Formats: sequence, C-alpha cells, structure tokens
Amino acid sequence: MLNLSLSFFFVYCIVAVISPYLQVMIHNLGYSYEVVGALLSLYEIAAIFGPMLVALWIDRSGRMKSSVLVCTVISMAAMGLLMTSSSIIMVIGALTLFALTFRSIMPAMDSYTNNRYDGNSRSYSLVRSVGTVGFILLSLFFAATGLPDLRRNSAIGLWAIGASFLFLLTVIAWKDEPKRALVLTTDLGKGGRWYDRAFVVGMVIIALNRLSLTAVTSFLSLFLVEELGINAISLMNAIGAASEFFAMIGAGILLQKKRVLPYHLFAASSLAMVIRLLIYAFFPTVSGVLVGQLLHSVGYGAFQPAAIFFVARRVKRHRRTLGMSIYASLGTGLPAVVGSALGGFIVQHYGYRTLFSRYALFALASLLLTLIFSKTMRRSEKMCYAQLGGVQ
Repeated sequence: MLNLSLSFFFVYCIVAVISPYLQVMIHNLGYSYEVVGALLSLYEIAAIFGPMLVALWIDRSGRMKSSVLVCTVISMAAMGLLMTSSSIIMVIGALTLFALTFRSIMPAMDSYTNNRYDGNSRSYSLVRSVGTVGFILLSLFFAATGLPDLRRNSAIGLWAIGASFLFLLTVIAWKDEPKRALVLTTDLGKGGRWYDRAFVVGMVIIALNRLSLTAVTSFLSLFLVEELGINAISLMNAIGAASEFFAMIGAGILLQKKRVLPYHLFAASSLAMVIRLLIYAFFPTVSGVLVGQLLHSVGYGAFQPAAIFFVARRVKRHRRTLGMSIYASLGTGLPAVVGSALGGFIVQHYGYRTLFSRYALFALASLLLTLIFSKTMRRSEKMCYAQLGGVQ
C-alpha cells in the first residue's frame, strides 16, 4: 500500500502545479481570456481521447505499468515544450501532448488501485486521500514561500517536471496487476454489453455536475487575482483540498458499509456546487471564497470515491480501465471542454458573476436528474449488492 500511496502523493503534487497554474502559464504568453478559454478547451478535447485510447490498449494488452511509465515520460517532455514555447503552434502541440498522456494516468491509476484492492472503496479512499495530502502540502509550501514565480513559465513547469520524476520512480516499483477469481461486475453476465443502464444515467449526472465545477477549475485562479486581488492561489487550493481529505475518507467508509449509495453522494455534491457557485457570484469576498472552498469537501471530496465506486460496480472487470477512462473523458473531460470555452466567452463579455451564477444551473440540473432517476439508480445498486454480496 505504501508504494501506491506514494504514487498518488506525487501525481497529485503534479496536479497541485497544473490545476491552478496551467491557465496562468497560457495567460503569461499574452493571450486574451477568450484565447485562454479556447486553448484550455483544446487541452480538454485531447484529454477526452487520450485516456480512452490508452485504456483500450491497457485492457487488451494488460500492460498497465509500462503504459503509465510511457505516459509519464512523454508528459514531462510536453511540459518542457510548453515552458519554451514561442508560437501558438508550439503551445497547441505542447498542450495536446500533455493532455493525451498526463490525463491518461489518472484513470489508469484508479483502475489499478480498484483491481489491487478488489473494489474495496475504503481501501481506495485511504490510498487516494494520500494524493490529497500531496496536493495540500505542496500548495501550502507554495503559499508560504511565494513559489513558483508566476511571471515565468519555466519556474512553474520545473515543479511539474520534478514531481513527475518522483512519480516515475514510484511507478517503476509497482507490482504486476493481480489475477482474481472473483469478478466484481453487475448482472450483465459474460456476454452482451460490458456496462448497464445505470452507468449511462450516471455519466449524464456526473457530466452536468462536473460542468458546473469547470467554473472553479478553469477560472477561480484568475477570479482570485483579478477580481479580489488575492495572490495566495495555492493557499486557497490547499484549504479546498484539506476539506476534501476527510470527506473522501468518510465517503469511502460509508460506501463500503453500504450506509450510502453513490447516487446519494452525487445529489449532495450537486447541491454543494449550487451553493458554492452562488456564493462566488453574490458574495465575492475573501470570506465568501473561504466558505466556497470548504464546500469543496462535499462538492468533490465525497463525490470522487462515489464516482469511482460507481464505475467499478457498473462495468465488467475486463473493461474497468475503459470504464474509468470514459468517466474521466466523457464524465469530466467533455464538460471541461464545453465549460472552458463557454466560460472564457462569458468572462470576457459578462464577467465572473454571470459565469458563476449561470454555471450553478448545471449543478442544479444534475441534482434534479439524480432525484428523477433515484429509483433506477437505487434498484440497480440493490441488484448489484444482492448478486455480489457486497464488496469483498
């Protein structure tokens, strides 16, 4: 468990650099908000196809470890290219290559972890929460030291490359994926589709929820700096991640004990996102942002293990990596494409208040769909539990 925990630790150190500062790196090149939004959309488009292609290769070849290693090395090269880019073509190439590879690592790790722990949501949450610790510690370090220098892309990119190298070392020590006699799947049998109806419904609910989150992931850093005059981006991210940590562990335990089902946490997450975005829109103050960041605990912390647990239960094991990649690509990547492009236009012409208030409607739609299809989601889960006898 230690080595896999370290893998999550360092990969989320990379996220601690990329998540808040990728938009800053693009903006440093002198592009307008609309262009920043368009380039982030291009990045997310590439992130849709990369994970699914890599997942298909992993599911067919069984080469999980080597695939993650190759993706890591290529992503490091892509970040180096972005650091030295001097033209729009180079920027597009670097962003595309980085998205194709780095964004393929996450679903592969989720699949590998679920397979190693036989789909145990508590074990997954504990290991995954170490990634949150890595995110928090590096974010706090940035906040305390004033690093990296946000005016220089090279200063930002070197942190991502350094964390990638440490992550690479932990992956080298991964064990081969275990062979299991028990296959955690649904009532689909060995033939037919490798997913069920609940999986499709869940992806729509997840996509709308993640579309609302795009207002935060793509534009909160710029909102803090330009609207509120707050330069402590890393500190704000660390506050959100700290609140996520305990919610993630708690959600994993509740799911494992069957005290809640994934759709319960989907509904709670959507409600939290509605409140969070409305706070940003109508209470644009430091205290308002702090409250919004604390709501990240439910909006993302409780949501993430529920989504992973949901996918692991709704697809056949031999397609689990593909299922995780569809979640990452269509459930989060595609909404990010739409959200980044639309968000850039809204900020450019209407401002941040309109951005946050309008995106709250997507979270509201996710909540309503969860309530409408609650019987379908609940019935599917009960059938799953009855046939599998719970997660072993």
